[in-house]
Amino acid sequence: MPDFVTHPLVEPSWVAVHLTDSDVRIVDARWRGDGSGRELYRRGHIPGAVHLDWQHDLSRTDERGVGYLLLPPEQFAEVMEAVGIGDQTRVIAYAETDHSGAARLWWALRYYGHEQVAVLNGGWNRWVAEGLPISTAETRSVPASFTPRPQPRWLAQAREIEQALREADSRVCLVDTRPAEQYAGHAIWTPHGSLFLPSGQSWIALVDGRVMRGGHIPGAVHLHASRFLDPVDWTYLSHESILALAQEVGLNPEQRIITYCGSGISASLALLALYLGGYRDIALYDASWEEWGTDPDFPIE
Repeated sequence: MPDFVTHPLVEPSWVAVHLTDSDVRIVDARWRGDGSGRELYRRGHIPGAVHLDWQHDLSRTDERGVGYLLLPPEQFAEVMEAVGIGDQTRVIAYAETDHSGAARLWWALRYYGHEQVAVLNGGWNRWVAEGLPISTAETRSVPASFTPRPQPRWLAQAREIEQALREADSRVCLVDTRPAEQYAGHAIWTPHGSLFLPSGQSWIALVDGRVMRGGHIPGAVHLHASRFLDPVDWTYLSHESILALAQEVGLNPEQRIITYCGSGISASLALLALYLGGYRDIALYDASWEEWGTDPDFPIE
């Protein structure tokens, strides 16, 4: 039985053999911006899997209007317990194509001190392509006991980034994992894709009244999250390829690496990839551009 701490990526063939293991819980983390992720689950999923939607089941909006933030400990524990994830459960998450929902759950569980969590390499797409079993039955969960134990090192907050910028700390490196047009300040993230700013304008008014600016955090390097995946079968690149890609943009394994995106989702994928590449002092800026881009006190490029 592999240790998911050292091997957080599992192959479809391994999962197929362990579908009925009593200590394994498979999570279908497919998500769509139109909210149809749960319907995809109903049409077909890996046998025994439960469905969790990162946006609707695992996130919250704070009093400032900053959305897509990770649930606080008690609420997160309630969600885990309801789907049968307890302290001793080995969790395997999967999504489709870019795996962002699965990687987000991997990070969230690691942040809350649950180490035995892995992501299915190649996700739903590869599972189907290999002709492995599919079910349409709703999975009944036996309630479990989940104990959240927050691990602060996995979560970066604005004050840490501000301090690093203020001190020009070369030990901290920020990685913007959004598409190039968002990094360049021409567009912002939405659940439906990039929303381009009006010509000649550096900001856009959101429906909730907030104003979001275009750009990136000063000094952040750009590395689109999807570059860590094989574009043919959506499997993660090898350890060596991930390391080479990271070093190409100047990431050093001795640095503290903080990833961010529009809402902390694709940045989770990059975080998992960097972990696979051997990086260990890594953290997710969960609030990402949802916070940084809407606070006029934060500097941007």
